[in-house]
Amino acid sequence: MNPWRPYPLIRLLIPFLGGVICALLAPHWLTHPNYSVGILGLLSATAVVAIVAFRIPYKFRWVTGVLIGLSLFSAGVTTVICTKPHRPTSHEPASTRQLLVAEITEPPRQSTRTIRLIVKTFRFDSIRRSLTEDGKKLLFLPRTDQSLSLSYGDWIVFSGWLNPIRGASNPYAFDPAAYYHRKGVFRQAWVDSTQWEPSGGRKRYSIRRFAFNLRSKMLNILRENQVKGDEFAVASALLLGYVNEIDKELRKDYASSGAMHILAVSGMHVGIIFLFLEFSLSWLNRRKQGPVIKSIVMILAIWGYALITGLSPSVFRAAVMLSFVIAGRTTRRKPESLNVVAAAMFIMLISEPRLLLNIGFQFSYLAVFGILFLYRPLVNLLPVSAWFPSKIWALVSVSIAAQLATFPLALYAFHQFPNYFILTNILVVPLASLIIYTGIGVLSVSALPWLSILVAKGLSFLVWLLNSAIRFVEGLPGSTTTGIYISGLDALFFYLFILSIMLLLTSRRIRYLYLCLVLLIGFTITSTFQEYQRQDRVQIAIFQVKGSSLYDFALGERDVCVKDIQAVKQGVYATEVVNRFRVAEGIGNQRTTYLAGKSFEIEADERDFGFMVRKGNFIQFLDRRIGIISESMPPGFTHKLKLDLVILRRNPKITIQEIMKVFSPDKIVIDASNSWYNSRDWRQQAEEAGIPCHSVVEKGANWITG
Repeated sequence: MNPWRPYPLIRLLIPFLGGVICALLAPHWLTHPNYSVGILGLLSATAVVAIVAFRIPYKFRWVTGVLIGLSLFSAGVTTVICTKPHRPTSHEPASTRQLLVAEITEPPRQSTRTIRLIVKTFRFDSIRRSLTEDGKKLLFLPRTDQSLSLSYGDWIVFSGWLNPIRGASNPYAFDPAAYYHRKGVFRQAWVDSTQWEPSGGRKRYSIRRFAFNLRSKMLNILRENQVKGDEFAVASALLLGYVNEIDKELRKDYASSGAMHILAVSGMHVGIIFLFLEFSLSWLNRRKQGPVIKSIVMILAIWGYALITGLSPSVFRAAVMLSFVIAGRTTRRKPESLNVVAAAMFIMLISEPRLLLNIGFQFSYLAVFGILFLYRPLVNLLPVSAWFPSKIWALVSVSIAAQLATFPLALYAFHQFPNYFILTNILVVPLASLIIYTGIGVLSVSALPWLSILVAKGLSFLVWLLNSAIRFVEGLPGSTTTGIYISGLDALFFYLFILSIMLLLTSRRIRYLYLCLVLLIGFTITSTFQEYQRQDRVQIAIFQVKGSSLYDFALGERDVCVKDIQAVKQGVYATEVVNRFRVAEGIGNQRTTYLAGKSFEIEADERDFGFMVRKGNFIQFLDRRIGIISESMPPGFTHKLKLDLVILRRNPKITIQEIMKVFSPDKIVIDASNSWYNSRDWRQQAEEAGIPCHSVVEKGANWITG
């Protein structure tokens, strides 16, 4: 018997998913709609005609499967092309000032000084006398009463300089450009309060707008009932998916303890709402048409909750799955879980295929697949008959199953692992359930102030208890293993190994043991090769830490960090920037030296670090000669000195032409201690002189390898 027969949607999803992945990874010119859609449409039409017009003999039934797979692969590619966001063309200037009309497409995000908006922009077409869509933009507005009043679906008119979104400021740091590009946003603008105003345009009716307005009212109910501080931040995230109030320290505590999934509304939260609805509507089961009415109400309520919380990938997936479960129960049919998950993924990717690049989407589906495949084998490893211990073991099994499915991606994306995740889930999952139920109680009795205040006090206490439990776990010795950097190939090996172990445990066939051994050997070989490549790698990193000079010279596993007093004053941030680079590159033997004042003179005029020698304002790093200029040109040069690199720091009063009279550099780097205006002027002078120049102030860290 074909083991895939019970899972038709999984079989259909695989080629469609392959088409989406190929289109997302393909170069932009290869997926241009002008010719790609036509070719793929022709392939799909040919496959469909072949299936319908020709009666394929049974022994060649695999041909039908191939043709259907080709059609679905083509459909996946076509879906990506047809939903391709507007991207600035190469001939558009990097920075342009424009007057645009914009519609706010996501709820505004507030910070202490600014309001961050993602908007869909339109430019006025004077020939057609109509608005032409110009793609999504990222806007930053000053925090004022007027900007605070903006909400999802509002229209504004603004004038501002549109610039490309900058990438990561330093090696291995968060990359804003990649994050927003996946959302279809390629440009940003800082808009002064005098450069924008509400357009007063007609607001289209939107279910999402209604849902977000309803969420705002619910948040106000919590505020009015004296839920505040960290308790409000966590309660609003747990109940309504509102995460704007969570500060960095609280977020770090939850991430380090392995409870970050609690703050992001997910399938667990939707499941809790499902159980609440199941209990509160159970009286309908005694009515003649009660089960049908109950199912309709539950499905509508679940989707209403999903909309209010922002319809994240995990919530959408859970809402689709529970809708199928409720409908199947009403019609006395039990849908196969894997088919339901595949249906949810199909629906999401057809509407927005770039969700596949969303880290939340990846975690959500990996976790649910892990639970579906691994939970039952894990829970059967230790049969427990007593009620309470069995529930604890079931919770532990779910935690392990989800963690096994997601930890390679977590290591690849976040470079850390919560060692006490089982303890965390035992503590926080029951508390999270109580918080959600109590929060529903606060919202339900809000018309009775005396009662809602009382219930809100209970809510605040439960959230305080949850935060205390999180801080307790985070404070335990060795709570988090940090600084784990693995490659995409390493993550793939991990997943293939986990899959092989799962197949070995379920089928008990020796072939899967051989596969595990082959994968271990392959992982060992690639790891050894990567380590060998790292041994003699030469790197120079000039970091971006505002107002500071911070450099790193590395040879294999050894390095020398050079910093000035301003970098020392930056404290933890500057240390994290360097340590992130060192850990990711496998550097264990570390030395540090300091720049004093405007010169390079400290304890001695000359210091030898083995592979790096420093004398005055000059560094000999292996075969590379580097000069650091922080004041007027040093006297005494009778002829040009050949340098591989010149670094400008601390705003020296000098021009590129004056530098070129004394030095002949292959490249000039303007470090982060200089002003933006000086950096811009020097960069323009270098471009005119034909000298390669990198401004750390404008473009982020300069990382030279080789």
